[in-house]
Amino acid sequence: MAPDSGIELRRLLMQMSGFPIGDRDYVSYFVNDTGERMIFVQKWGQESATLLHSDLDWEPKPVLRPTTTMADAATPEQKQTLLKVSIDGGLLSTPLCGDVILGRGEAKWLDACYEASEPLRDPS
Repeated sequence: MAPDSGIELRRLLMQMSGFPIGDRDYVSYFVNDTGERMIFVQKWGQESATLLHSDLDWEPKPVLRPTTTMADAATPEQKQTLLKVSIDGGLLSTPLCGDVILGRGEAKWLDACYEASEPLRDPS
């Protein structure tokens, strides 16, 4: 990769999303199986990262931890409803990032980004 290609990539991702990305930020780009684009940004020294998703009009979503599932996030009443409306309770295993529903590939990518960017959350 040419020395300035990382800078160009960051510039393109900023133009695409409208979100500022610094030279020291961890950044990753992903296109899911339906063509939706996603950007993960971990700013140096910040506790949370940011998820940007083209299907959400690039609205910044905080990433405070690795992905969870609907089962982890649902109240007992919601779990019962999800069990009633899903085959074999499959909806309960749907991955989430905060209030964002993810596909399995998206969740794996997001978890990998979260793990890789850990040193930036604790720069000491």
